Amino acid sequence: MTASAPAEQVSSAIARWISVLPDALTSLAYLVTWFSPLLWKHDAVNFLMLVMLLEFLVVHSGAFIGAVVLSDKASRRYKTVAMLGFGAFYMLFAGAFSLAFDSWWPVLTFGWLMLAKFALIWLAPVPKTEEAQRQMTLWAFSVAAYLAAVFMGVILPLPRFGLGAELVAQLQLPGSGLWIEKPHTVIAGGFVYFGLLAWMKWKYRPEWARNLPAGRRS
Repeated sequence: MTASAPAEQVSSAIARWISVLPDALTSLAYLVTWFSPLLWKHDAVNFLMLVMLLEFLVVHSGAFIGAVVLSDKASRRYKTVAMLGFGAFYMLFAGAFSLAFDSWWPVLTFGWLMLAKFALIWLAPVPKTEEAQRQMTLWAFSVAAYLAAVFMGVILPLPRFGLGAELVAQLQLPGSGLWIEKPHTVIAGGFVYFGLLAWMKWKYRPEWARNLPAGRRS
């Protein structure tokens, strides 16, 4: 082991801590809102419900954008154009949510969620082959975690905490459905989902990709 190895390990740990902050902070926002819905934002429930809807778009786009960014065959110019094209396409959906919720926050929120997805690439880079495996693993995990968080609210009798029936009636949430009638289910789901993402990004190690059989990496 070289003398610089401990310093590199510390630097890598700091980079990973920073890269998981967006998801960790988002998870914390859901937890705080679950117990105190009006503490930090009067329409926090409405806003965080929108975040979960936008996250679906981000998860959906992650596989396509990741494939372009990690491609060895694509030029820098092609990657830039492709990224802008994907961003513009998914921003149309964010714009639709803006109209539905009568707010322009979806634009900034979509950017925040994309930042959370790609912070690990920028702050804790690994060799190209390992990065491809890391992104594939994290994307698959995010899909599974999102589905688990959503169905958790459907299956489990989750506590309401601060989101009692009287307060929910005062919020006057638009639309109908389980999330509108029982918003604590989506708030709890957001807390679990983003918490799982932060945990997975922190726990992931490049060695996982190196230890995979060659057939599975390809």
